[in-house]
Amino acid sequence: MRSWGGILAIVGLGILTGGMLFFGAVMAPLVFTHLPLPVAGAFIRAAFPWYYGFVLASAALAGLGLLLQRKAAAAGPGAVIAVTLWSLLWLLPHMDALKAANNAAGFAFWHNVSVWLNGAELFAALLLLIRAAAVKDRDEARPRRLPQAGIGL
Repeated sequence: MRSWGGILAIVGLGILTGGMLFFGAVMAPLVFTHLPLPVAGAFIRAAFPWYYGFVLASAALAGLGLLLQRKAAAAGPGAVIAVTLWSLLWLLPHMDALKAANNAAGFAFWHNVSVWLNGAELFAALLLLIRAAAVKDRDEARPRRLPQAGIGL
């Protein structure tokens, strides 16, 4: 049976990976194909603080689970949290300022950076999820010794 740390890690990583996949593969394309471009851009910019909050919460849950298991892999969700905080507190306002100033080249550059960062975070979360689901807890992975039968009984 898995420990609470193992359960929290798998649930947190599953929620993180699923949410990131949904936003990038379903939500963003749907918004940009069904709304006029100015409305779609404003809508997505308004959604990003919520998205980043979701990423922070689910990565924290995964990180807590990995920490409870005393696994070095907790650095993965820690890195996701750090990059997401930077994106929320610096990158998003910077991109909004570039958009407001009609600096298309600057916005395009930082948008590209944000897409690559998000992709790297998603890839890391997916790898950690696969590893966490495939590896049993430390205590379960150890082979159990059979009791020794007494000799000469």
